[in-house]
Amino acid sequence: MTPSGVGKPYPADRSILGDSAARTLVPVQAFNSGGQALFALSLVGSLFFNVSVDAARPSILLYLVLTMAPFAVLAPLIGPVIDRLRGGHRAILLLSLAARAIVALLLATQLKTLLLYPDAFIIVVLAKVYGVGSNALVPSLVEDRSHLVSVNSRLARVGTIAGAVASGLGLAVLGVGDAAWVLRVGAGFFALGAITALRIPGHWARTDVSPIVESTEMHSPGIRAATTGMAGLRAAVGFALFHVGFALKASGEPAWVLGAALAAGAVAGFAGTYVSSWLHRRWLEPQVLTGAIIVPALVAAVAALRVHGSTAIALALALGLAGSVGRRAFDGVIQTEAPHARRGRAYTGLETRLEMAWVAGSLMAVLTRFPNWLGLAILSAFLAVLAGSRILTSVRAARLGTGLGTATLALRLLETAEAVAARADRQQAMVVALAAVEAATVAGHATPATLEEVRRRCHDVAARNDLGAEDQLLRFIRTLITGPVE
Repeated sequence: MTPSGVGKPYPADRSILGDSAARTLVPVQAFNSGGQALFALSLVGSLFFNVSVDAARPSILLYLVLTMAPFAVLAPLIGPVIDRLRGGHRAILLLSLAARAIVALLLATQLKTLLLYPDAFIIVVLAKVYGVGSNALVPSLVEDRSHLVSVNSRLARVGTIAGAVASGLGLAVLGVGDAAWVLRVGAGFFALGAITALRIPGHWARTDVSPIVESTEMHSPGIRAATTGMAGLRAAVGFALFHVGFALKASGEPAWVLGAALAAGAVAGFAGTYVSSWLHRRWLEPQVLTGAIIVPALVAAVAALRVHGSTAIALALALGLAGSVGRRAFDGVIQTEAPHARRGRAYTGLETRLEMAWVAGSLMAVLTRFPNWLGLAILSAFLAVLAGSRILTSVRAARLGTGLGTATLALRLLETAEAVAARADRQQAMVVALAAVEAATVAGHATPATLEEVRRRCHDVAARNDLGAEDQLLRFIRTLITGPVE
């Protein structure tokens, strides 16, 4: 394995379908994305294109509130349900698709009533539940963790193609029917997805994970930085979508210009699934995510000079590419650095933060009336500050790593051992503390003789169940790791 954590691909990794077990997700992902594209197509006209800018704002605000509300209320509930449901993550995918098929059929009869919003609300929630379940399931189906970015990219690519094909089908249906029939076709996609989900290998979430180990992983500096970066990128996408959309509509641009910008973003997102795999072979995921933030910052700065159709399309291309590449890098960080987390709960929390960020950015664009150039200048400055912060953090981390060497791992392990000991789980605390001393030995902060002494004392403390001796040993290990090199 290379320093970046990227190994040479084996034959399955060269396949367009990825690792063998992960291939069963491909048709499910295709039908899910196709159904969601048809759902979005059925709603987009009533929310934006057919009314003036001022008339569109209340409808969009209500839509954004309904998008955000389920995560604020249900986030503490969705994750544990995903982890505990009999049948595991596969059952979550199946139930999400089957339920959306039913709700889409109901929504087809309610497009011109106020029931449109609660029905759409339910579909949005179920789509997010699917996303959480899918992200949580992928690591268990991938045979080599170095392939996570590649497999995630392939699944996203399949989803993009399926969404595009379904959108074309939806437009054809609109030509001979109406939005209700588009939803009925979408319900068919969801139903087929539920059927194909039965082929996914069964997987049950782990229930023996220590809360301390899980918390340590989910609050690691790498995951915190990746979440902040991806949330900032999501907020930028939400802001740009509505700010540029309103700007084009207010300036009298025809609807096809905004449609072209949206299409450009989708095409760039598809290209990003290839670009992310290429970047993953050359740089680490945090570096890729930083680059994904820098690119739209530069394009937004140029677009601020003059907002019109061509600059809107250029910005959509940049954001579509950045969002796709950034998401693949973000997923790779989470799936690699938190292998022991209860994935349903972990991904629900993360997806909630990302959704809140998108809604926050969208609300800023809808509620404010920034001049066209000023809005894009603010967007560029925001992304530049976010990228700069990540670069400074990386520099500090590199300097810290130079000073501590591999003792950084020893410190993290020791902190975990101390947290476990605070929960009175002495057996596990001693095991983790011993691992910390082994890491310190590699770093040169302990000798092999000291390691053997600590190993003997750990066994003795664990056998005697002596709290005082345990605390004394942990203090000794802390002095050993943080003290001068022996």
